[in-house]
Amino acid sequence: MTPEDLLRVEPKVLAKLILHKRERISHSLPKTIESVAAEKHTAEKLARRSRDVKEEIEPKFNNLLKERNQIVLSISDAVLSVELTPEDNSQISELVSEMESDKTTSNRYLQKLEKITNICSKYNLDIEGLENYNISVKANQALSELASDYEKAKNDWNENESHRRRLESKFTKLSTNLKDSEKAKEFWLEKIDSNFDELLIDAKRVADGGPSSRQISRNRKQTNGKRRI
Repeated sequence: MTPEDLLRVEPKVLAKLILHKRERISHSLPKTIESVAAEKHTAEKLARRSRDVKEEIEPKFNNLLKERNQIVLSISDAVLSVELTPEDNSQISELVSEMESDKTTSNRYLQKLEKITNICSKYNLDIEGLENYNISVKANQALSELASDYEKAKNDWNENESHRRRLESKFTKLSTNLKDSEKAKEFWLEKIDSNFDELLIDAKRVADGGPSSRQISRNRKQTNGKRRI
């Protein structure tokens, strides 16, 4: 339908068409909103449950990381008592830094600890005899047993929380659409029962050869742009 065809349609007919569309939306949306609300409620429960599981494991995991890294401080203190070659000093620093990372797996942690032990043995430093050695090794073993559970808990929570947020957004959008449709129904019902003079101002101006509302807006922008210059 061209703009000219649209202008030839009786305003009351257009209003009734718009009203009919809004009534259909208002009729269908409540069932959709009810369905999404039920999904949202289920998603909220799943997200809370997975968050609780994650928060139960997380402190244990973090405490084990701290215990595992106790040997790092002992190693750093021990190597200060001897004069390392620049190469060994650089390698130990790099290995220690990697051991401190929470991204380092239990197996890689043991590999790096073994490398440090071998380097230090050249300087008669007994790493395995350090006070925190056994504590850190035991903590590392415990981490290897807990890591998969913790990773699963984090992934489950991220997935469930993302799903909850998507449904929350969908529910909000649908609820807003329903409110807008109800307001539109009231507006067009009022117009049908009264008149359309206020809505026909632009159409009458164009019919009389005047500029459209789009042209007026464009002219206003151009005028404001010139003023800024």
